[in-house]
Amino acid sequence: IAAGCRSARLGARGVLQLHAFDADVVADSRPDPDIVNGTTEWRLDNVENFARLHMHTLIPNVKVVIYLDADTIVNADLTVLRDEFAASGSTIGFAQLPGVFMGRALSGSPACNFTTPERWEELRKLPEYNAGAFVIDLERWARHHVVEHIEDLVRKQRACHEGELFAGGSQLLLLMALYMAKDGLAQEIAEFKRCWNFVGLGYKTNFGNCTLE
Repeated sequence: IAAGCRSARLGARGVLQLHAFDADVVADSRPDPDIVNGTTEWRLDNVENFARLHMHTLIPNVKVVIYLDADTIVNADLTVLRDEFAASGSTIGFAQLPGVFMGRALSGSPACNFTTPERWEELRKLPEYNAGAFVIDLERWARHHVVEHIEDLVRKQRACHEGELFAGGSQLLLLMALYMAKDGLAQEIAEFKRCWNFVGLGYKTNFGNCTLE
């Protein structure tokens, strides 16, 4: 894209647009790096990582967005995924990620009376979807005030001095907000086949041929 421009036409493939944003937009939904694991967490230092939580304000007049990390390789027509998501009537959709659960990033017990031990244990057993690729209905996202739920989690994390509540970046915050909201947001998650977000190619070496096929 030429200097000073924010869009460029890619021939018949569409239009590439840049959306600038003020870092202050994500300030209340971004945990302080020094209180997560007691060390600087690179995923918390990256403000762009949290922009995906605010797409309903950063990309106006758009209903459905397919979010992809910058290193994602696309090998299929994403309109198929979009149509499958639209038919689900959900707020957000993720690909299946077998064997990965929230307990990977949550401590063994809740600090600061964050929730009951029983509810915490239930939360630890729920799927931890990968947010490197997901589909989101921005109108429903705004209507359900998901960002407000995320900001509430961040406030509780900042106020807790007994220990960390969670370890991770915007992915974990997004999922915790959906799972812990009292208005049934967990029912707003659609689940797609694993092939729509096959995590780990490039750094994992233990995939069998059948899995890759």
